[in-house]
This record gives sequence, C-alpha cells and structure tokens, in this order.
Amino acid sequence: MNATVNIKKSILVLFVFSFGIVLNAQESVIQKTELPKTAQTFLSKHFSGQKAVQSIKDKGVLNTEYEVLLDNGTKVEFDSDGNWKEVDSKNETALPTGFISSKITSYVSKNFPTQKITKIEKDSRKTEVELTSGLDLEFDSNGNFVRIDD
Repeated sequence: MNATVNIKKSILVLFVFSFGIVLNAQESVIQKTELPKTAQTFLSKHFSGQKAVQSIKDKGVLNTEYEVLLDNGTKVEFDSDGNWKEVDSKNETALPTGFISSKITSYVSKNFPTQKITKIEKDSRKTEVELTSGLDLEFDSNGNFVRIDD
C-alpha cells in the first residue's frame, strides 16, 4: 500500500513539473525590428524583395528561437542569436542561394542541373537540402555531399 502511495505521489510531482515547463514556454508575435540584428540583416540581404508578414518569438525553457513568414510563403527559422537554421519556400519556388555554401550549390548545379533548392536546414553536424523534384540531399557540416536521403 505504501509503495502505491509513493508511486502516485511521484506521478503527481512529475505531472506538475511537466505542466510547469509547458507553461513556461511562450510563443508570441513580434515586430520584425524585434528580431536579433543578425536575422534582420539576413532577411534584408537575401530576401530584400519580400515583406515579413509575421514574426514569431518562441521562448522555450532552454532557448529562444524565431520564425519569420514572408509574403511569398517562404518561412525562415533562426536560433537565439539570429543565425538561420531553416529556410523553406513552402511553394516549391527556388530559394536565393547567396547564403548557401558554395560547395552545396556547386554540387547541386553539377549533379542536378535542372533542379533548384527549395528548402535548406542546418545544424552543427549536417545540412539537408530539398530540391524542386522533392529529392532530399544530405551534406556534412563542411558542405561535402554525404548521401541522398529517403
């Protein structure tokens, strides 16, 4: 009986703790001017012809991220410092390539000359690229081709 009570207390404590973490995470709509300067510079340099229709600040327990939706449907995600993490055209149109590693753009143009990059996502270990055909390519952190992803 005592073990059952302890288990119930433990489950209750875990539930309350988990609920508190969820409540602590906050997503809010912000002005483009409230984005980190690095993100603002990225948008003005690579998407100067596009207007930000919505900017969101997602403040989590451990970090803050930003998401910007542009008027052409492109979504750009940034880390807490304003460095891009993901750029997705959402409507299969080609992304500008000025911010993409020249190794990646060269590989794509050489091996898939009729394809354009419609989505790119990076982290510290790899970069994933989606082409207009829907094909997904994976590159290492140095921009070297690794594999075609299923």
